[in-house]
Amino acid sequence: MNREQRKRITQNITNLKERLVDLDPIIDRLIEKDVFTLEHRERIEHVSPATPQKKFNEFIQLLLSSPEPNTYFVFLEALTEERHHYMAERLQNTVISGTSPVRNSYSRDRSRSRVTSAMSRRSYDHSGASGAAGFNYGGGAAALEQVMSRLLSDFGGKINSNISNTIQKMRAEDKQEMEKRMDEKLASFKKEWEDEKSSMLKMNESAIRNLQTSVEKLRRSNEEYNRLSEKYEKLKEMQKEMREKENERWQRLSQSNAEKAQLKIANEDLKTQLQNLQEKVASLEGENNRLKEKDSQNQIDLEHLAIENKTLIQELDEKDKERLSLKKEVEMAYSRISDVVKFQREKSELEDVTYKSALEKQSEKLNEIFEVVNSMNTKDRPRLSSRSLYIGGSGMKTPNKPEKK
Repeated sequence: MNREQRKRITQNITNLKERLVDLDPIIDRLIEKDVFTLEHRERIEHVSPATPQKKFNEFIQLLLSSPEPNTYFVFLEALTEERHHYMAERLQNTVISGTSPVRNSYSRDRSRSRVTSAMSRRSYDHSGASGAAGFNYGGGAAALEQVMSRLLSDFGGKINSNISNTIQKMRAEDKQEMEKRMDEKLASFKKEWEDEKSSMLKMNESAIRNLQTSVEKLRRSNEEYNRLSEKYEKLKEMQKEMREKENERWQRLSQSNAEKAQLKIANEDLKTQLQNLQEKVASLEGENNRLKEKDSQNQIDLEHLAIENKTLIQELDEKDKERLSLKKEVEMAYSRISDVVKFQREKSELEDVTYKSALEKQSEKLNEIFEVVNSMNTKDRPRLSSRSLYIGGSGMKTPNKPEKK
């Protein structure tokens, strides 16, 4: 966009702000033509505060700063397509302010050139004359200075008078030329005006007829425009709802994608945990197999121990039977011995000391035999109390040694 196109837009910025209330369609068409981008739309929609005036100012600023060379023509095309024909024609027909008329500048340049040429011509003539005069004088320095000052003053007065005369003459010539041109233009303008007046009257009559028909068409088109504007508003609301739904769907989709990513990470973690558990299960199965083998071996050992226990129980039963039989035999022998001891006790009252000592020795041997029998039966039956024979007494006690006299 060049300087002239920017000037056309800035001179019509008030009308643009009044008519471009909805900028979305214009921005969409500029995006389609690669003049704007989606980032420009974001900048326009997120201005602070988000008022229509702020959005329009941001839009105009981005439009004027666009580096694309065809931005102005794309903008005009977007205005035409969005039924802003008035604004498009106004932008095209805008006269740029700040330009100077061509005729005045031309006349000023012409007058300057004339003045410059006259001054150079006069200066050349006077310089030649002053040179000739200076050549004739051959006096002293003071006389030469007086002559030179006089000549210079004369030369300055003549130059000023010549310049003023030249300027007055040029002004008179320009005035006559301008009056002549004005007369010619007035004559041609009168002739053209008469012709144009007659043609315009004819055109006005036909224009009035056409205006009546166009008014009727305008009324019908206005009704059609109102109907289309209502339809456009409805479509605009539908488009807004569709955009909101699309944004919601996009948010849900992005959220579901994030959840899928999290589930994928969790799935990877579960896979690693499952692999570790499988390794642990394999190790536990191996250990279980080893325990099963050990358990089977222990079962076999238990069976062997049960068999050995059974055999030992049988042997113990046999030993118990032998013990009981031996016990009976010992008790029978004890009863016989006790009878013999009783008999001997009765008899010892009549015998001497040597016989008593022999009886004591026999009773000690009997006590030793009873201790052996009791030691064999300590685990299975009550221990038999040791008994000692005492010859000549009523109880069974160990006899005391006789005191020496």
